[in-house]
Order: sequence, then C-alpha cells, then structure tokens
Amino acid sequence: MSVVAPAHSEPLIRNDETMRYRPFGKTGWQVSALSFGCMRLQDNPELNKELVSTAIDLGVNYFESTRYYLGGTCQHRTAPGLEGKTAGVIVSGKERINPDQTAYLFRKEIERQLEILGLSHFKFFQVGWFHWGNMPHLLKQGGVLDAIRQAKAEGLIQCVGFTGHDSPENFIKCIETGLFDSLTVPYNLINRSYEPTIKRAGQLGVGVVAMCPVAGGVLACESSRLKEALQMDLPTTEMALRFVLSNPDVSTACSGMNTMEQLQQNVRTAREFDPAEQGDFGAMCEGLDRLRAELGDKFCTGCRYCMPCPEGVDIPRHMDLYRQWKAFGLEESVKQNVQRMPEAKSLTRCTKCGACIQACPNDLQVPDMLDELSRLAGL
Repeated sequence: MSVVAPAHSEPLIRNDETMRYRPFGKTGWQVSALSFGCMRLQDNPELNKELVSTAIDLGVNYFESTRYYLGGTCQHRTAPGLEGKTAGVIVSGKERINPDQTAYLFRKEIERQLEILGLSHFKFFQVGWFHWGNMPHLLKQGGVLDAIRQAKAEGLIQCVGFTGHDSPENFIKCIETGLFDSLTVPYNLINRSYEPTIKRAGQLGVGVVAMCPVAGGVLACESSRLKEALQMDLPTTEMALRFVLSNPDVSTACSGMNTMEQLQQNVRTAREFDPAEQGDFGAMCEGLDRLRAELGDKFCTGCRYCMPCPEGVDIPRHMDLYRQWKAFGLEESVKQNVQRMPEAKSLTRCTKCGACIQACPNDLQVPDMLDELSRLAGL
C-alpha cells in the first residue's frame, strides 16, 4: 500500500546566507532564529508590504499574527507582503478561549483568519491569552480542542501552540499535558521569569517562541550596567537579542518590527551571532543575577498584594520600572515610561497613605521607592 504524504508537508524556506535556523521542537521544521511579530506594523500599506516581503527574502520563516491586534487590522496589514510567498512560511493565527467559547465559534475564527491572510492553512494556530484555569474550557465536549482536532484532520491547521502570561509553574503543567507543539512567552534580559518553563519545554521537545526580546522597546535604551554584566560592548538591542538566542531551548526570538532599519539590524544580529562560539548563556545569567543581587534581599517580587491601590496607582508596574532603573541602569527608558503612564494610574495620585507597606510581604518602603521614581521622572 502506498503511503500518502501529509498535507502541506513542504519544508520551510531557508536563506543560509542571511539567516540561522533552529529546530522547532519535535515538528521536524527548522525555524528562523529571528521571527517577525506583526503587532507593531504601522498604518502604512506600502511599508508593511515591503517589510514582510523583504523579511521572507532574508530567510525569516515565522510570522506571529492575530486578527485582534492593531484594532483588528493586524492581519490585514500583514497579508499583502505574503502574496505569492506563503509556501514554506509559518504564519501563526491566534484565537482567545473563554467559558463561552465553542468548537463552532473557534472553527469559524480559524476560517476567518485564513481568509484575511490569504492562506490555505495554518502551519501553526495558537490558543491565545491562555492560562491553566482555561484548561476545562479547552477540554470540554464541544469545546476548543474538538475544533482543533477536526481542523487538523481536515488540513486547516498542522500544529497547535498557546501563548499567555500565566505563572511559569502553570505553563509547565500546560506543556506537560502533551497537547501543544509550541508555546509563546515573554523572555528577555530584564524578564527571565519563564526560564524554568523554557527549560522544561526543551526537555519535552516543545517549540519556544520568545516574544518581547527587547522588552517592548525598553531595551532600546543604552545601559552601561548591562554591557558590563554581559561583557559585551554592543548596542543594548543587539545584546538583548543575543541573550535570548543564547538560550539553547529557545526556538526563535520574535521581534515586533516596523521599520526597515529594525529588520535589517535584527537579521544581521541573528546571522552574525553564533551561540556555540560567541555566547556563554550561563555566564550571561550569572552577570544578570549579580545586577539583581545588588538590590539586596528586599525587592518587589510582583506578588500584587499591594493592589488595589486606594488611589488607583499601578504599583506593580511602577515597582517593575523601579527595578529596571536600579538594577539594569535603564534610566532614560524608565523615565519615559513613568511619564507616559495614564493619569488614572500615575504616581501623581499617590498620597503616601501606607496601605501598600502594610500589604507588602517583603516589608518594602513602597512610598519612598515610588517617590524616588517620581523625582526621576520630574512629576
């Protein structure tokens, strides 16, 4: 009896002159070390088409998208650059999950996103905004998993992943179910909370898409402290990408790019950096750990026990900015982020009532730290 090849089994594109490639979990695919996050594309059709098309020519073969980004226009902005170039390229779609989600609605969303993007199938489709508490909604009869299995049987999707912001421990439980081929999590120099999850994914053969490698632009700010810790005299954005790619369990670093300069710089970094020869991941982690240790035993752990603030101040976000300033020397970026905080969550609302001190399990003098931050930003 003859064996029929699986549908859509063409290999992914490669351009070994301009890009490096890595195994994507157990899929058998070689994914580009740099992938393209489409959520930052501008309202500029000609530029978007050129960016996406050029990225493919340079060997980028993974594009992260969903209909919901950019006010519902993300995939519309992405599609023109894909025209005539979709063979051998992963364009991931994504749909949310909630108690009311059904197999029918999830299937209709898969079809809708395929139509917008001009694709015949998704090589990867992601369960978006996922967390462990949503597992019953995934598994229920007539739920999302039923839609995924049927779509896979019909060749509309090949693999399934998930993305979200749950705890590292919960995401480890998610990948240990064996239901997912990949996960997408934030990971960068200043947010290493998912390192245990990424390590476990590597052990299980689950692909890892590391999003926010430059921390949403925060690491565009130069930092002499980071250069010293990593022993690199390079622009901070390049150091950030090198750090992510030094982790052997990361399949691809997904960067949101909206200028040709960003694309060319990131492609050059991904091509020129060889982790086997130039990256000592352990030494990098040790250097970053030393920076954090300089804060002492008492620092914000992000437990959010300080919330809600009686005055509406976003204390956890400001405490994270405080850490970025004190530990990593990202002064200018921190200053700008504090200044851009919405008025309803701004430090200008703080009355130093002390409620956060009483709630903090680490006995931090939160109002004093926020006051330092306020002075830095000139509020």
